[in-house]
Amino acid sequence: MERGFAVGTAFGIILVLVCDLAILGVHLLDNTTSLVNDRNGGPAASAEPTVVPREGQAFVKGTVERFSADGAQVRLTTPFAITAVQRGAGRAVIENALVNGQRVTISWDGGTPLPISGEGGLDLGATHVEVDGSGPAYSVDGAVRQFLAGTYALGTSVAVGTGGLATPRDGVRFTADSRTVLSSQGNVVVKLDPRRVQLTGPGKLGISGDLEVQYPDRTDDARSVNFGEGPFEVTLEPSSGRLRVDAVLQGDVQAR
Repeated sequence: MERGFAVGTAFGIILVLVCDLAILGVHLLDNTTSLVNDRNGGPAASAEPTVVPREGQAFVKGTVERFSADGAQVRLTTPFAITAVQRGAGRAVIENALVNGQRVTISWDGGTPLPISGEGGLDLGATHVEVDGSGPAYSVDGAVRQFLAGTYALGTSVAVGTGGLATPRDGVRFTADSRTVLSSQGNVVVKLDPRRVQLTGPGKLGISGDLEVQYPDRTDDARSVNFGEGPFEVTLEPSSGRLRVDAVLQGDVQAR
């Protein structure tokens, strides 16, 4: 009888311990799940990190009507066409082009666009850029522009010469090396169809549209932003018939 009493007592003790462990397990689960549930029992919202401008910086976002930049670093890849804003007023010259192994000068009079195709591109360096809903336009005037090494074809009438003598040709193929450059005057540009544009400075910017300017301590709405001179990174992208801007500016920002 004493043995039966001992067995019963041991069983009771084990049962109590099991119940205590079960209760402790429930409390531990509650404590664990409270980290991922809100107080109402639903999933807790995950907070995404907020990026704010540093001191002296501003972020500009919104819809753009017109954008211009001075000093933007641009490198164009073929194909593209050089165009005079006022037909016949512009001029362009390609110097030190190689045609059949001979150095030549190629002249274009601006009467019709000059299509340039091939394997290469044109490094404009720092230049003026304008962008609106019709696409970007890059100025070619001013500094001498460097052709990237490669082979090219010009798709309109040009004059090709050596030593001051030029012969009209209905297009020409040439090879460019480190000495091959282009210069122009008379408001000559490269105009492209709407596309994503990425620009870096330093330089100056003018932006108009429906804009939001974020500073380190506040965010303002604006219809125009003038910036510079200073470093900048700008992305312009067509979206649903609109032109969107996302810019980081480091320097003097004037928003109105």
